[in-house]
Amino acid sequence: MNNPWENPNQEPGTDSEPHKMPQGMPTGHVSPPVRRGAWYAWTPLIIKYLISIGVSMVAVMGYTFFYISRHYEETIGAMQSQQDMLNFSLSISEKMLRYTTQLEGVTALIVIPVILYMFHKDRKNERLAGVIPNRKAPLWKYGAVIGIAAALCVGLNNLILISGISSYSASYQQTSESLYSAPFGMQLLCLGVLVPISEELVFRGMMFKRMREQSGFMHAAFFSSLVFAILHGNMVQMLYAFATGMMLSYVYEKYGSVKAPAAAHVVMNLISVAATQFGLFGWLMEDNLRISVVTVLCAAFAATMFVLIQRIDEKPVLPGGPEERNTAAI
Repeated sequence: MNNPWENPNQEPGTDSEPHKMPQGMPTGHVSPPVRRGAWYAWTPLIIKYLISIGVSMVAVMGYTFFYISRHYEETIGAMQSQQDMLNFSLSISEKMLRYTTQLEGVTALIVIPVILYMFHKDRKNERLAGVIPNRKAPLWKYGAVIGIAAALCVGLNNLILISGISSYSASYQQTSESLYSAPFGMQLLCLGVLVPISEELVFRGMMFKRMREQSGFMHAAFFSSLVFAILHGNMVQMLYAFATGMMLSYVYEKYGSVKAPAAAHVVMNLISVAATQFGLFGWLMEDNLRISVVTVLCAAFAATMFVLIQRIDEKPVLPGGPEERNTAAI
């Protein structure tokens, strides 16, 4: 059987170079890529939200039991009517909102090892199938990732503030209040580190990567970013999440490692938490010229970092190729 990646115009027995096969495809005599079902890409997300629901249920039951033990007579009185029971339940829900950040952190602590296991299992299956992954960018090139993440974070938040759409979203205001009500150190740990790492493992490391195995970059990046945006639950965060999701997918594609989008996401969240704590965006909004100049500078800096990232050669080194021969000769 002929190799499907050979040059069809090449005469048998000639030494002309064959066509290069697509990135991430196996070499030698291989079967066509396995077409997997839609659930293959969605499974990590489902697992994440099952864990989230489980953590929330345990937290609510634990808090309710603790509250009842401390306010037994009040609870017994609330059970006398359906309306009192409803008010009691709403009261418990409102109190639990104060611990949203902590619950997100606990969920991330459980999600990270579970999804990391699945991630490494996928990479092992790729190696067994002979798939050649994109090359990994060296550590010194991660400066561009940090730069574009910081610039996009500040620039996009500025655009949201300038447009005024955040003031029209009650759900965004409620979400912000619940997330930023936790102590600052807890915000840094949970929102700044644990949550972005868990989200990158799920949305880029698993969902985008699995979609990428079955389709082109734009298809995988668009749909994984769209899901990432929709699940944020309000229009303000949806717009922000979709734009950053596309950037994080591209970073993953170019750097060949999930560490790159994870580092970028951590930087963005840390800046958001710190900027909210110290009133950076409020200070910028005090002067229209100030926020406009900063936004333009962020756009220019992000564009420069994008050019640097674009120049990274992510193409895999094929066995026996010229690059491998040159490397072996050194």
